[in-house]
Amino acid sequence: MTKMITEKPITLIGGYLGAGKTTFINRLLNSGGLPSRTAVLVNDFGDINVDEQLIRSGSKSDQVIGLANGCVCCSIADDLTSALEVLKSSAIERVLLECSGVAEPHRARVQCHYPGYYPHASVVLVDALNHQQRCKDKYVGTLVAAQVQQADLIVISKSALNPDFCLQTLQPTIDADDQDAMEVVLGWGSDANHGHSIPTNLAPSFFTQTWQSRLPVSLADLTQRLEDLPGSVQRVKGLVATDAGIIEVQRVGTDTQLTPWTQPPHTAQLGLVIIASAADDLASIDWAS
Repeated sequence: MTKMITEKPITLIGGYLGAGKTTFINRLLNSGGLPSRTAVLVNDFGDINVDEQLIRSGSKSDQVIGLANGCVCCSIADDLTSALEVLKSSAIERVLLECSGVAEPHRARVQCHYPGYYPHASVVLVDALNHQQRCKDKYVGTLVAAQVQQADLIVISKSALNPDFCLQTLQPTIDADDQDAMEVVLGWGSDANHGHSIPTNLAPSFFTQTWQSRLPVSLADLTQRLEDLPGSVQRVKGLVATDAGIIEVQRVGTDTQLTPWTQPPHTAQLGLVIIASAADDLASIDWAS
């Protein structure tokens, strides 16, 4: 659905602690590709907002609002709301929101559904040097893996320190040092009203479509529809209103997880994104509302 031009897009920049989020945001700010009317909301886990200081000293932008004391998705939600409310009446055209290193993009994205704004894309940085080891960590491995799984676009950092690193993922992936990385990040997921195009040599080799239902569907019917998908469907994700409530759908290959949505109903952006490796199979999916 086309967004109203008055809505301001929020691009989430996530990734685990030390992945290079602050460095990457500084590059975005100084790349010359960002509109001059861009606000940056930075969030550091702890009482002192180190990221705010680093971004202020490392960029030309003075439109930075620091968020402290927790991650975007929980204890500082009110602080984020206040910041967005202040910016709403300003001349700001878009927002970059740096998530805490311990935040999940999925939860941070919920906070971006605020009047006057919409979530543009979740960009997650992956540390090529330390990612595999962190995924095996019994304390943080689940979180690190979840951050990658919930990304719309993945940016690999520190690849020069580990040139053999390869991330097995269905999400489109680019290198932080790629000369077109800034353009891809800024344009990812945008529509005609917020137009940056993605270079064709970096575009994903998958085909996608979005399915939405005007009325709730039965949970049994939803389950059957997912089981009947063509074999070329690689990924399905999103939220669906059913007779059992709002259900979060996460499907990779033939592995499907259906989880009740525990957030307030008004925070749910309903619809399923279906990703397939064959355009014809995708076109053959006919789910009448």
